[in-house]
Amino acid sequence: MKKYALLAVVFLYTFLLSAQSYVTIHEDCDYRGKSYTLEAGTYRLYQMRIGNDKLSSFQVPSGFRITIYENDDFNSRSKTFTESVSCLDSAWDNNASAIVVENTNIQQTNPNEYVVIYSDCYSRGFSRSLRPGVYKGTDLGELKNNISSFAIFGNLRMRIYTGSDDASGYFVTLENSETCLSRNYNDRISSLVVEYKPYTTPGTGNNSNNGSYAEFYTDCNYKGNKLSLLPGRYTGEELGLFRKTIGSMQIPAGISVKVYEGDNLMGASETYSSGFDCISYSWRNRISSLVVEEKGGWSGNGNPMVNELTLYTDAGYKGQSVTLLPGTYKTMAAANGFPEKALSSIQIPPGYRVVLYDQPNLRGKSMTLTASRSSFAMSSWNDRAASIAVYRN
Repeated sequence: MKKYALLAVVFLYTFLLSAQSYVTIHEDCDYRGKSYTLEAGTYRLYQMRIGNDKLSSFQVPSGFRITIYENDDFNSRSKTFTESVSCLDSAWDNNASAIVVENTNIQQTNPNEYVVIYSDCYSRGFSRSLRPGVYKGTDLGELKNNISSFAIFGNLRMRIYTGSDDASGYFVTLENSETCLSRNYNDRISSLVVEYKPYTTPGTGNNSNNGSYAEFYTDCNYKGNKLSLLPGRYTGEELGLFRKTIGSMQIPAGISVKVYEGDNLMGASETYSSGFDCISYSWRNRISSLVVEEKGGWSGNGNPMVNELTLYTDAGYKGQSVTLLPGTYKTMAAANGFPEKALSSIQIPPGYRVVLYDQPNLRGKSMTLTASRSSFAMSSWNDRAASIAVYRN
């Protein structure tokens, strides 16, 4: 009977932990001592509440990730965990001054944020786009030890490893695009990590919000726990501790936020296009779900602005479709599985250039496009493309 009772307790603990939408940090090992809960967000020394160099254990629910930093600048020695730790080892026990908590259950992928890596300097040669993630040597394929330049789009940075195929050990962080890597790194990158830059608190003079994120705080004046959200739909369950606790918000230009009183984007609503250091009394601590969206724009010819490059099998932007990031695709199948010689229309965002080839491996006759085409019926390129190259200015 005791055995079954113990199993029931373990099951209940696991269930409750998986249902949580926050991380719990503790001052002592074995989840004891002073404790605080942290929703997804970035916490510098004065925001951790547990105190400097006091962290000894933490509970991480399923779908969450926590990164602890030795110093209060997010650029020091760090370590990432995806599971609970009952007692940190001697290298980290009572040695953390900043924390980043991420909720991977909430989709936070911006189609306009990625890194493009190139085999040659000056954005030439074979190329590939990488979204945030860990890329081991096997993932890089022919670009392993063959990267000479890269371009960063969005609030991202790269950690590069020259002595490890599995993104471990010593690394160098690169914050900005490079037209030609120095000889220390050129053709020497064996694995890499693409990650979001940490956020800073408003008013510090170093806020990394590049205009793609809306930021929400549990208290007025941009204080308390913080949650940064990319464009998307967020139910009450996804907001977790932020459900009915939002007190202030920052909304950059180009972003609008629609808030709802109900959990599933229902009930009374209000739309905001600018932030508030203290939300009005009628909505403070009442927001149960919300939508973050980019404000729509229009091109000069009266057509809606396009945010993603999209291929279609039928004219008029219909039929089977795939979206593509910048890169060179030696076959149409390599372009996210698009059918061979089936391209009939294409949507191209401003600032993009597309080159179509009628043979695999970027060979044969070619056609260059810088604007969307609803049909290739008036040309000889309908159902003809066998490979494709996508470039972003």
